Amino acid sequence: MKIISKLFVIVSLFFVNAGLSCAQTAEKQGEIVSYILPNGLHILILEQHTTPVVAVQVWYHVGSINEPNGLKGIAHLFEHMMFRGSKNFGPEEHFQLIRAAGGQCNAYTSDETTVYHERLPADKLDLALRLEADRMAWLKLDQNVLDTERQVVMEEYRMRVENDPVGSIEKDVRLFLYPDNIYEFGPIGKMQDIAKFTVEDCQKFYGKYYTPNNATLIIVGDVQTQQVIKMVESRFGLIKPSEISVRPQFVSPAKVVSAVNKSKTDLPIPVTLLAFYTAGARDKDRAALEVLLSSLTDGKSSRLWKMLIKDKKIAEYFTGEYIEGADSGLVVFAAAHLPSMSKKVEANIWQQLEKIKTAGLEPNEFTKIRNKLRAEDIFEKYYAETLASNIGDSDVVRGDYKLFYETVREIEDVTQADVIRVANRYFNRDEMKIIYFEPRRKVFLAGVAGFLKSIFN
Repeated sequence: MKIISKLFVIVSLFFVNAGLSCAQTAEKQGEIVSYILPNGLHILILEQHTTPVVAVQVWYHVGSINEPNGLKGIAHLFEHMMFRGSKNFGPEEHFQLIRAAGGQCNAYTSDETTVYHERLPADKLDLALRLEADRMAWLKLDQNVLDTERQVVMEEYRMRVENDPVGSIEKDVRLFLYPDNIYEFGPIGKMQDIAKFTVEDCQKFYGKYYTPNNATLIIVGDVQTQQVIKMVESRFGLIKPSEISVRPQFVSPAKVVSAVNKSKTDLPIPVTLLAFYTAGARDKDRAALEVLLSSLTDGKSSRLWKMLIKDKKIAEYFTGEYIEGADSGLVVFAAAHLPSMSKKVEANIWQQLEKIKTAGLEPNEFTKIRNKLRAEDIFEKYYAETLASNIGDSDVVRGDYKLFYETVREIEDVTQADVIRVANRYFNRDEMKIIYFEPRRKVFLAGVAGFLKSIFN
């Protein structure tokens, strides 16, 4: 995610025993099987026999929130270094072998997780497991690997932050909203820190976090559960666990007070950004907030797009996002507009928020949004990789893989009263953070016109 993301597990003997029992008694197709190896690796298996493919994902419970000062960006660096070879496989061989087998693989880093994922023919499952186990146990970490991938990550920083006006805005937003906080820099890190990483830093980080008891392995596809468990045990069973420290927690102030900040942007027109903290993925109001934000920000038919751009024509572009972590979240409304329109943009956003806080959504609007969200959830279940991602999100971010089964019901249970209550809970003027971005350089009308054309094409 751009400003926040996802979460954690600590395994005890009780859960190991529970995992064994579950694996022995819950093998029906369509039911997730949870199994935990003695070394703490949590395995979630879902049989899906509609197509002969399998999705394999390893969710490491580590992200940018785990990085101490001086090591900002090291979790993202590992996303790259994990493809640079291990004891039994050479540099880039992971990609080559998966592609040669007819599959695909990649990875991503968030504030709270790092996820490695493959999709390949079901009969090639053991290949993915061999590759993942080898780099979990014997990743190659030397000065050459570090220097090579450091340059890649630094170039990515230049491209996504220093040379991208939107990325620069995101950096400034983090610094303003999360000063001296675990979310202050995000996965992209700090250029000064990235330049100083040592091999010893990498080895310590790898030894602490890239271990079986700090990972969840998710396998979805045309497989047989008991065979999968035996394969995983043979590949991962002898890898040693580590001592996992307590996950860093986001601590919000007892009372969030409103604040205004002014900054500069390389965009040719001003941007007004309103932000509101929320309670995150494990909160009871999650589904109601999803319905509410869909009405406000989901595409060109949303309330805020239609009002700001189509009807009143006071903004040139609008985007809204819910950025969700396990125990915290952030709602962002951002509009690009012509000079002297910032106050009008802000006032009109509040006009829509106050309407919903009092009267909720229009009946047809409410029904349409719930139907749309339910349909999206159902359609996603046709694809093994999407199923695996949703199971991982339910388990690692939301805290329990069984919540995977509850998403449709949670949306169905949302009422108009819930929407009104959540709107009043989160959207309060005295808790709002607002940032006004002004162009760093004066831009002639032709430049503004070119920019507007680029964002609408």
